Amino acid sequence: MKKIIIILIAIVSITLVLILGWYFFVNKQEVPLKEAIRNSLPFGSGEDITKPTTNDQRPTTEDGQQAAFDEFGSPTAKLFRISNTPVAGAIALTKNGQAIVRYVDRATGHIYDTNLATLVKIKVTNQTLPKIYEAYFRPDGNAVLLRSLKDDSDVVENRVFTLTSPKSTSTDNLYTVSSTALRGDISTIAVAGTGNTLFYALRDVSSVVSSTFNGTGSKTLLTSPFSDWRLAMTGNSLVLHTKASTNVSGYAYTLNTSNGVLTKILGPLNGLLALPNASGNQVLYSYVENNETRLFAKNLQSKDVSEISPATLAEKCVWSAKNTNTVFCGAPTYNPEAGEPDNWYSGVTHFSDRIWSFDTSIEIAKILAEPKENLGIDIDVIEPKLSPNEDYLIFVNKTDLSLWALRLE
Repeated sequence: MKKIIIILIAIVSITLVLILGWYFFVNKQEVPLKEAIRNSLPFGSGEDITKPTTNDQRPTTEDGQQAAFDEFGSPTAKLFRISNTPVAGAIALTKNGQAIVRYVDRATGHIYDTNLATLVKIKVTNQTLPKIYEAYFRPDGNAVLLRSLKDDSDVVENRVFTLTSPKSTSTDNLYTVSSTALRGDISTIAVAGTGNTLFYALRDVSSVVSSTFNGTGSKTLLTSPFSDWRLAMTGNSLVLHTKASTNVSGYAYTLNTSNGVLTKILGPLNGLLALPNASGNQVLYSYVENNETRLFAKNLQSKDVSEISPATLAEKCVWSAKNTNTVFCGAPTYNPEAGEPDNWYSGVTHFSDRIWSFDTSIEIAKILAEPKENLGIDIDVIEPKLSPNEDYLIFVNKTDLSLWALRLE
């Protein structure tokens, strides 16, 4: 008799569980079953933020659910995360006709490729190089300058790693790696838009020099008492500007890499940051006036100046190479307050950005993404770059150094 009662209690309990499950997950027609289950999880999200995988399986969202894909196998979200672990640097490439992002994991120094159409991730190198703070790729992605602190000291070590792809007959995806030390007390680095040339400022000899990626063929371009330059490559010239501070007058110059002629283009302006376009005929610049950040584009030939709104720091932007009048920026939802950009550089403050495009020829801004409103995430854009076909914008979130992409088409 007792066994019968126990069996009846078990049957009733199972029936109640099934009824409750039907009521909460199926009967509520306005909430699809998949969404109801996802929202009940501790890390549930209303958006499918994709997370890369280490094999050929379809990517998953941050909460472990399968990401949303269209009938062609492409992610349906325009804005998505490529890596949720900190990265040291990245570059967008075209490989086998596909847009990919190659990036360096900050903690391990491992290099990965992620296909932006499918989000399939492949490990390129597995040589462990801990605590890589900065990575600068050659335009073809097959060489990278890695910067780290030597033995937890304040001595910066600079090494260039050349990557050789596996043979076509190999089943291993790992590249062969060779390395070379880059000498000197390097403060700032810029990479030429094409070819194999590095530009960097050396504190120990107060010079700006160029060399190949492995350090050979070094050439001094400028020697001056001032050595803490910020560098950006444009056409056949470099744009140099002093490091930005809200209480210090800044200046920007063009430096002809052929003849060494230095020409002032901006300044004195407090908190000055300057970013030239690829053709060298325009420069985007920001500065601080009355404790407010202002952003302008200047035509270096006609001298015409256009103010850009919403204002942001110039280094949060990237120029289009296809349309030399277009710039893409991460801009804070509010104008940066007093103490910027110093507080931002030191990590005291972080911004919550929207992503915009701006056409300097017609002075029209267009909002492309609102991460906080759409995803509930604060994204502080740094190191923005465009894919070769300019169908993706990739960038790092300064808040946690995660890597993101925005589909532009």
